Amino acid sequence: MIKYKFAPAVQAALNSYQTYLQQEQYAKNYIRQNSNYAGIFLEWVEEASLAVTQVSHADVLEFADQLKQNGYSIRLINRVMLAIRYYFTWLAQAGQAAHNPAAGIILKGTIRHVPHDLLTKPELDALYESYAITDERTHRNKVMIGLMVYQALTRDELQTLRAEHLKLREGKIHVPQTGRLNSRLLSLEPHQILDLQEYLLVIRPNILAERMAERPGRKPDSYKAAEDIHRLFISMNSLDDIKNSLLHLNYALRKINPKYKHGMQVRQSVITEWLKEKNLRTVQYMAGHRYISSTERYKTNNLEDLKDALKKFHPLKLS
Repeated sequence: MIKYKFAPAVQAALNSYQTYLQQEQYAKNYIRQNSNYAGIFLEWVEEASLAVTQVSHADVLEFADQLKQNGYSIRLINRVMLAIRYYFTWLAQAGQAAHNPAAGIILKGTIRHVPHDLLTKPELDALYESYAITDERTHRNKVMIGLMVYQALTRDELQTLRAEHLKLREGKIHVPQTGRLNSRLLSLEPHQILDLQEYLLVIRPNILAERMAERPGRKPDSYKAAEDIHRLFISMNSLDDIKNSLLHLNYALRKINPKYKHGMQVRQSVITEWLKEKNLRTVQYMAGHRYISSTERYKTNNLEDLKDALKKFHPLKLS
């Protein structure tokens, strides 16, 4: 079902886009439909902690795959792809985009998603080890990187975690259910436990105290909601969540390794590495997958077969 209410940042971008469509004298219904489809994509971009200007051709394909999993028909997905192409055409004319990542994408038949551009185990380790701690912000960020690299946590899971979910004496973390992912209890790496302990006892209280301090120009009680206080990861600024923090973290990780794209790529890479050492059911539990089929698509011995199938029954017609 198409969403008509978007996050404020997405709606602000759509308002500018709608003004452009109006200036081009498109019909009112077309403008409404086109901006709604573009809005669905922009919200996905935000959830992936990507900047719109960083979106690649592969990212658009991944988004199309997500729409397919959500029950969208091929016909409807193609309409959304068309809206994305128009949106990037506008960005290019405004000097905000150098290319159109949705150019030429027309879906035919069934989409089969194959994990691509995966990072190796040494590359995953390097993301964590090479990220330097210089202040409270980077200490918080390194803890989040560790949970991405060693427990394959998603952005939503990082956002949902609370302090009580840490079981440091046991060397474990409880990951609550979010969206389509099941809850699970995962082991922590020894070096993570030390970082998490310092973050929990020293860094996080300092960040929280700074956020709650009353200063000139700050609205009273602007950050005293119970939900925010109990979150494990806290934004350094006046934002209610860590989406912006993860966006800036993406920039930093790309400097460490240009192959890095976003947190979902890390998760896919970690799950693929797990399957090299653990059985399918164990990895299903660790990944939080509801269905075993979701885990099976990460098996490395199946990837070549899937790639061959994609070549034989390619879902894209590039113009």
